[in-house]
Amino acid sequence: MNRREWLLGFGAAALAAGPAAAQGFPDHSVIIVNGYPPGGSTDVAARLVGDGMSRQLGKPFVIETRPGASGTAAAAWVKRQSPDGYTLLLSESSSFAIWPAMYTEGVKYDPLADFDWVATVCTAPMVFIVSPDFPAKSLPEALDLLVSEKSGDLNYSSSGAGSIPHIAAELLRSKIGPKNVSRHIPYRGGAPAVQSISRGETAWGIASLGSAAGMIQGGLVRALAVTSPSRFPVYPDIPTFGELGLKDIELNIYYLVHAPAGLPADVLDLLNKSAVAALAEPTTRERFLNAGMQAWDQENTSASTKAIVATELGRFKDVANRTGIRILG
Repeated sequence: MNRREWLLGFGAAALAAGPAAAQGFPDHSVIIVNGYPPGGSTDVAARLVGDGMSRQLGKPFVIETRPGASGTAAAAWVKRQSPDGYTLLLSESSSFAIWPAMYTEGVKYDPLADFDWVATVCTAPMVFIVSPDFPAKSLPEALDLLVSEKSGDLNYSSSGAGSIPHIAAELLRSKIGPKNVSRHIPYRGGAPAVQSISRGETAWGIASLGSAAGMIQGGLVRALAVTSPSRFPVYPDIPTFGELGLKDIELNIYYLVHAPAGLPADVLDLLNKSAVAALAEPTTRERFLNAGMQAWDQENTSASTKAIVATELGRFKDVANRTGIRILG
């Protein structure tokens, strides 16, 4: 039996026993909060996993958008909601690791203590993208421009101050040196940041592949490098940063589902099992891949998801200590 067959069988068996244990949960619709504007990778991931969990549990999973502060406003709001399983949050690395590790004013929640972590949904690399008329055709050529006297005219966008694409861009700038004086233009999410590059409002940026995939496919932006350790299956022609000598820019974004701390154990277990079963569906996995993300197929429990949070939080605390990068309040 291969891993996917095991996942499908495991999910089905768990769900068969789950509803009785959870005493009728859910008996109405469940909200998944998205902390970014519609159209970005977090929104796409929330809709894909929500659709799958709805099929598993027979009730609607409705996406509610609450953008602001790289997802941290939504996290602070969800923290205050009732821990009954009817309000969930789809978070990515910025809100559960980067801001808690790097924001000088502190966030209004503890990512480890204030939430019950339901499941790991997917990962996505980021891509270095440029406007269609950007003169460089490769990452080395682009980096030459970014240390030239023209760099002051080559502003870059991100999905928000302190987002993981912003931190990746700052790590890249720290590598290429002080001659780069590109100005950071933050947007309220990945979709508007990528759109700004396609319109020529900004020259370049690092974005999640999930946010940029449609515009890459449509020729509205060009991708010069990807942050994953190996080339992404749907885009085999895009080289990795590691191939080009920049292994320090190898970063994946994690997308996780969580809820206010204090969920009943049977409800937490049922939500986890429904997410695992949804992510094992071949059609769902294909939809994630085509959207520039890879559905999670490794160990996927509440405990393993919380362990990812702890690991990523520690990682970005280390980045902050090594580089001095901070998100200023």
